[in-house]
Amino acid sequence: MSDEDFDKAGPDFSDSPEVADKPKGKGGGKAILGLLKWIGIGLGAVIFIIVIVVVTVSLLNRQAKPMTTVPTSEEYQRATPIWATFTSIDQITTSTIDKEPWSVMIKLNLAYDQADKEIQTELTSRKYQIQDALRNFFSMKSIKELMPNREQELKEELREMLNRMLSKPAIKDVYFQTFSRNQM
Repeated sequence: MSDEDFDKAGPDFSDSPEVADKPKGKGGGKAILGLLKWIGIGLGAVIFIIVIVVVTVSLLNRQAKPMTTVPTSEEYQRATPIWATFTSIDQITTSTIDKEPWSVMIKLNLAYDQADKEIQTELTSRKYQIQDALRNFFSMKSIKELMPNREQELKEELREMLNRMLSKPAIKDVYFQTFSRNQM
């Protein structure tokens, strides 16, 4: 058999293309790439803005004092607390240490925490000891030290003295019910 017979015997494929044509797309790949590019740019911009905001807020918070703290010192309290009061101390009458003594009459009450149940018992059992200490305290003062402009200092001194007498510092404040000064 010759090559010619072989060529004539079989089907003739010469009219058909050797390689099949690729299907033609309508640019779908380019559109997806363009869409992904804009999504990436958008995400980058959002991340950039978030980073800028976080850095700015952290810098501002580091430099400024926090606005949420409330002053807790006694000077800034709105109202003084309501304390229980020990009112059983009798009126004290004494004279000052001055060359020309003054007569001083004091009736005071002691403030303590209501939750402290033991202090009232201790104050009651030490009533006469407290009265004597108070009489001695006022008799060792001059009239200048007992004037109205010094009452706050007197209250503080009394509170400290009385707290040293007690088993624990429980006196929160001293209230003058009567405080009269008369020249003799």
